[in-house]
Amino acid sequence: MDDLIVLNTTELLNQRLRQNDKKSSVALVPTMGALHDGHLELVKKAVSLAGVVVVSIFVNPIQFNKKEDFENYPRTLDNDISVLKKLGSNIVVFAPNYSEIYPDNYNQINLDLGHLGAVMEGKYRPGHFQGVVNVVKRLLDIVKPKFSVFGLKDYQQIAVIKFMVNYYNLNTEIITCNTYRENSGLALSSRNRKLSNKEKEDALVINETMILLQILSKRFNPIQASRIAQQFFNRSSLKLEYLCIIDPDTLEEIDDWVPGARSCIAAYCGEVRLIDNMELISLDRISEK
Repeated sequence: MDDLIVLNTTELLNQRLRQNDKKSSVALVPTMGALHDGHLELVKKAVSLAGVVVVSIFVNPIQFNKKEDFENYPRTLDNDISVLKKLGSNIVVFAPNYSEIYPDNYNQINLDLGHLGAVMEGKYRPGHFQGVVNVVKRLLDIVKPKFSVFGLKDYQQIAVIKFMVNYYNLNTEIITCNTYRENSGLALSSRNRKLSNKEKEDALVINETMILLQILSKRFNPIQASRIAQQFFNRSSLKLEYLCIIDPDTLEEIDDWVPGARSCIAAYCGEVRLIDNMELISLDRISEK
């Protein structure tokens, strides 16, 4: 297989995309690197959709609340390139530095996200989603993809990105892929590499709690189900930050079940912060109460 194309400037990327057959569409998979099998599933989906797939690898400093989290975020570009080589010859890696994404003349946007940016991750990581909005819009402006592929593990982030795309009337279709899990049920995350084997076992309580909520949804209303699930979770060694049962569109916490209702959890396993979510009520079912 030919060597993977790795570009680090907007100019070179644009040159490469101009060489693309006009009939061949472009898909973007934005990442911060440290790729795992979940990321690779996103890339495979993008390969199935488009003639050219741009995988961006950029650790975005302005979406981190703590400087040490940014500094400690794993950077594994050589390994990322190695695994991407196996997925197809139509993949282009865009690995820019800070000044390519945020040049001196860049005007940082401050988009009013309303409720979407005020709850859950927005509440506990103030400013995080403004950083996400800036980097994703910048990447969309550079690549101009027909498709943009994201994983549902970051459910709230997807809602924010869809809002931003609609607000700026950007011409890209947001494609979502289901959360990729280990056989144990633990959602794959670049942060998992910081967990010991014991901590990985302890972290399974996140998935177990969401499965419990699916069962509870058949007998209890969301408030009751949340209370029981939190009691179950708090018997574990993890420190719960939030457990919310939300409307899938507005992200508002619900008192009665709605189609697509989801549970969202954030918790600390030792020093590692983990997030996950799961659909509790399918889109074609409302629990009978």
